[in-house]
Amino acid sequence: MRVNANKKIHKMKRDPYRLLVRVTVVLAAVVVVSAAIFLLCNASVQTDYKAKRAEIDRLNTDGEQEFNAKMNELRNSRNTTVDPQTGETTSQDLAFWEATLDDKPWRLEDEGYNELENTRMETGDRATLINGGMLLVNPWHALPADFSDAGMVSVGNASGWKIAVTDGNVKLFQNAYDALSAMIAGAATDGLADYIVREAYRTNDTQTELFNNQMEKLSGKYSGDILIEQTKKTVNYPGTSEYQTGLSFRMDIYNKNDPEVGKQKFQESLQGKWFTTNSWKYGVIFRFPTTDFPTSAWEDKSYKTGVSAQINLYRYVGEAHATAMRILDYCLEEYVEFLISHPHICLYEDGALRYEVYRMAAEDADTYEFPVPNPASGYIASLDNMGGLVMAYEYD
Repeated sequence: MRVNANKKIHKMKRDPYRLLVRVTVVLAAVVVVSAAIFLLCNASVQTDYKAKRAEIDRLNTDGEQEFNAKMNELRNSRNTTVDPQTGETTSQDLAFWEATLDDKPWRLEDEGYNELENTRMETGDRATLINGGMLLVNPWHALPADFSDAGMVSVGNASGWKIAVTDGNVKLFQNAYDALSAMIAGAATDGLADYIVREAYRTNDTQTELFNNQMEKLSGKYSGDILIEQTKKTVNYPGTSEYQTGLSFRMDIYNKNDPEVGKQKFQESLQGKWFTTNSWKYGVIFRFPTTDFPTSAWEDKSYKTGVSAQINLYRYVGEAHATAMRILDYCLEEYVEFLISHPHICLYEDGALRYEVYRMAAEDADTYEFPVPNPASGYIASLDNMGGLVMAYEYD
C-alpha cells in the first residue's frame, strides 16, 4: 500500500496473473502428492494381494495333495491286508476269475474302486433305463411302480412270423426281441430250427388272474396267509414275476408237420442244448437253474432265485453281463450282489479288453447322467432295481 500526502491509505491492486500462477502451482503440488500417495497405496495393495493369492494357492495345492493321498489310500486299501500282530500291511492283487468259453480263454478282473478314464457324460431317461436289461425282479423285489410296457413289440409281427409263437400277444421289449431273433438266426446257421416261443411278457392283470386261479385251487386245503404262501410256491405274486419284465421268454420246439418234434423235452433236444450253451453270446441267460436242470452240469440256484420249478425261461441282460455271469457261474441275483461289492470289473477275451462294467448308486429320478469311456465302441445302461445304475461298455 502507499500513503499519499493527505495521509490517506490506498490499497494496491493485486496482479491476477501472479495469483493464477500461484493457484496452479498449489494444485499441481496437490496432484503430485495425491498421485504419489495413490501409487504407494496401490503398490501396497498389490503386494498384499499377491501374498494372499500365493498363500491361497499354496493351501489349495496342499489340500488337493492331501485329498488325493486319502483317495489313493482308500483305493489301495482294498489291495492290502493288515497283520493283526505287527500292524504291517502287505499288498495284494485284486481278484480275478477265469473260464474257457467257446474254446477261448476269458478273464474277469476286479478293478476295485478305480474310476473310469477319459469319459464323457451321457443322459438316459428312467423309462429306458428300467428296460435296459439288468432290472432284478423276483419274490423279494417287485417291479418299480412306474414300470411301463410301452414300446414292446409282438414277436410274431416283428419277425414277419418267421419266429413261431403261440399267438400274436407274445411280446418283448425291443432289446430282448433283437437278442432272441439273433439267437434263432444263429441256430439256423448251425442247421437247427423248429423253435417256438411259448410265452413272454405278462401283464399285471394276467399275472393276477393266474395267481387267483391257483389260489382258488388250493383254497380247499389252506386259508389266510398260509394260502397265499402256498400259492406263491407255484405262481409268483403279481408284480414279482420274471415274465412281467418284458425281457424274458419261454422256449420250446414245435413243427406242425412233425408232431414227434414237440414230444421231445426242450433241454434234451439239439435245439435246446444249442440254445442253452450259446445264449451268453447273444446277451441272454438261462434264468432259473435248478437241480439237474437244464443239465446236471449247472448248479442249483433256486435258493437265490426263489424258483425251483423247471422252466425253459431265458432272459435278456446284455452281452457283457451274460458273459460275466457265465464266467462266474452266477444267476442274476448273485450277479447283482457281486456288482454291489465289485462295482468296477473288466472282461478280457484272449488277453484283449472286450467289456467293462461299472455300477454307481442311483436314487429315483426322471433322468440320469452317467460316464462313458471315449474309447468304448458301444454301451448299454440299466437300473438294477437295487438302488444302482449299471453301465456295460463294449470295446472292439
